[in-house]
Amino acid sequence: MIAILSGVSLLYLTVIVIIPSKNLLSLGFHVTPFMCTTVHARDVAALPNKGDCLWSTCGEWCLSKGSGSCMQIHVMVRYNGSKINFRNCVDILDENCSALDVNMTHPHGCKLGQCKDITGLFNCTREEPNNCRNITPAFNCYSRNISRIAIECTEEKCEERLNGVYSCKDGSCQKLNDIPNYTKNCERKCLKLEMRERNVVIFSRERLVATSCRSIDTPDETSANIESVSNKQEWKDKKEAFMLFCSEVKMAKGSETYDIFTTDCFNATLKNTTEVQHLTNYMDILHLHQNLSASNTTDWIIGPEESLRKRNNTQLRINPDGCVNSLRKECTAFFETHAHDGTDGMTPDRFKCYDTDQDVEYVIGKYDPISTSAMLLVACILPGTLFVIACTCLFFCSKSVGVDDEGHLKVTLLKGAVAGGNASEL
Repeated sequence: MIAILSGVSLLYLTVIVIIPSKNLLSLGFHVTPFMCTTVHARDVAALPNKGDCLWSTCGEWCLSKGSGSCMQIHVMVRYNGSKINFRNCVDILDENCSALDVNMTHPHGCKLGQCKDITGLFNCTREEPNNCRNITPAFNCYSRNISRIAIECTEEKCEERLNGVYSCKDGSCQKLNDIPNYTKNCERKCLKLEMRERNVVIFSRERLVATSCRSIDTPDETSANIESVSNKQEWKDKKEAFMLFCSEVKMAKGSETYDIFTTDCFNATLKNTTEVQHLTNYMDILHLHQNLSASNTTDWIIGPEESLRKRNNTQLRINPDGCVNSLRKECTAFFETHAHDGTDGMTPDRFKCYDTDQDVEYVIGKYDPISTSAMLLVACILPGTLFVIACTCLFFCSKSVGVDDEGHLKVTLLKGAVAGGNASEL
């Protein structure tokens, strides 16, 4: 039994683990990642003319790829932005905001089985194919009358058609009965911000951080420009606001103040605080920075994202095969953080990616050579060792045990099987 199971395991692992891992390691991807920004994402299989699926970013189960959806994501490959540290910061405003345009978001067709794992607030329309759009990033909906009976959605469709605003968790949706229309009955997030006289404004994905800091420093080559801002009296007096975009923002609390550490920063400019402090709407603040970035071409404190570009319009794949075999909804999780291209108003996804000199047509979103090597060794050694041991035991048993004429098992200790009675007695 061990020989059979280990042999079958070795056969399957060769196809789903050993060969993909070996190919991944042989392509020579650079260990040091670049940054990628999603510029275009579409499901080719969902297009009216259903274009050819020549490649896909991620598909579940490689042996059946080519069926179902065919998501294709293109990215701009660029160098990392600047690291900037803001010191002795007080009066911090930290809000999760979004410029989401719900009408432009990707709809989930519940009748097509696309609502089986949706989570958050969704606005659903009854018409075919019973589309539901995620409104969680941009709206807060408060309801006193929530349906107690949840509607379950499976890989085929939901138990009932969804129509209205629903609170869902893993495909189990409860209707907010007293909210017929999210645009009238739900509150848009970040409409009552208090900017005041703050000299630092950081945009980070769907997050806004505004604060007053005493100094700025950076280990990067932009230190001269940053130092000029840090030493500028107008900035210290909160008459100018340092506005920028950073992919990651972390805070460390001191005794009375905070230190803020940011990575991958760009689009940094100075703006008069009188133009910022009266704004209360996140959309207005975002547009102010975007318009400033678009018009200002000479006085960058840190250059725009385009100045960091290495390659544009490059294919993104989760790995060289564009598919996974784990059956743990890896692709669903991958698309959640890699498939936003900005067309729906949300900030385009920015993430680490890896390229290889052997093929410049694509980059991959996941690469861990140590983990891949360990998985390759386990997939080879464990079932292979069990198979060899089991077969050795079978061979030893076949040579050391025989059956006499009376049907008794006897140990022959590698002397050959029992040949029956003595020939001289015949």
